[in-house]
Amino acid sequence: MAEDASFYFGQSGDAPEPVEFTFEYYLDYRARIEAEPSPSGSGSNDASLDETKSLTDSIFAYHEEYGRTYHAYHSGSYHMPNDQNEVERLNAQYEVTKIILDDRLYLSPLSRDNPPRKIIDIATGTGRWAMEMADEFPLAQVIGTDLSPIQPELVPPNLRFEIDDGNEEWQNGEDWYDVDYIHFLSTVAAWSDWQWIIKTAFSRLRPSGWLEMQEPECDIGSDHAPIPEDNALRQWFAELTLASARAQRPIDVIPNLRQMFIDAGFVDVHEKVYKIPINGWPRPRRLKKMGKMWQQVLFEGLPGFSYALFNRWLGMPTNQIEVNLVQVRKALADKHSRAYQKFYVVYGRKPDEMET
Repeated sequence: MAEDASFYFGQSGDAPEPVEFTFEYYLDYRARIEAEPSPSGSGSNDASLDETKSLTDSIFAYHEEYGRTYHAYHSGSYHMPNDQNEVERLNAQYEVTKIILDDRLYLSPLSRDNPPRKIIDIATGTGRWAMEMADEFPLAQVIGTDLSPIQPELVPPNLRFEIDDGNEEWQNGEDWYDVDYIHFLSTVAAWSDWQWIIKTAFSRLRPSGWLEMQEPECDIGSDHAPIPEDNALRQWFAELTLASARAQRPIDVIPNLRQMFIDAGFVDVHEKVYKIPINGWPRPRRLKKMGKMWQQVLFEGLPGFSYALFNRWLGMPTNQIEVNLVQVRKALADKHSRAYQKFYVVYGRKPDEMET
């Protein structure tokens, strides 16, 4: 964990012990410290609890802007909101991802006969994927990290969530080395340097460990007819790409992930590209359902995607942003274009020592 994401607890008469901030540790510690009376006159338990509460309160002291809330830890590192509306949108987005992958959590060839022991989900969001992965591999230690503590408290016993920023140096604990599988899902607007992220993941994997990224491309296409440049939704994606680049969070790199894996040293690199209808235009029932769900995901996400990035990095006033979104919503609902987004799944293996 980054240095400023750790803190110290100490019992009365004991030297302070470095402790990683996890919600599980905080809840367990708080229950224990409240159950034990403070030593007479020392006040040490109260002081330790105050220190814990101060750190926790700062993490939950969300930044409020544009009628939404944003993460407090490393404020400004990520430009999307973290309020209840976004939690619901993220969960709906996850359900679409499961449809895309035929209810699979991963495409990497993980073995149930020789199951992974250490799994890390970077930028876990609401933690849904990490929870299901922990259930599927109950003997594995699963860690989910995020800037926002929006994950549930009731989770499988082999899972823990941690506050962390993947753009910073990754943690140095034992659980963060010789990892069997590292996972990213829909983190497209989160990273300043994708190549560094991939190389860092490579360094933390054990030989024969797998990295998998599941990411949507921020553009639309159609097999029916070319999408015109003046299509409002396509223009919105172009503006989002420009604003993200200015914010040093490039989002136009997704088609390049496969080559980045290879450049980082991965072998057995695979790329699967799926098409997500942007609304209910397809005739097949499964694709129609997926398209309707994805339309709602995008519809609910448009304000959150737009306000902070367009206002801060393109200089658009909020009233102009909202006026523009009227046309974007119309384009999103247009079935005649038969438009889709591409969804990339890229996975690769760190070679064995004998292969290097």
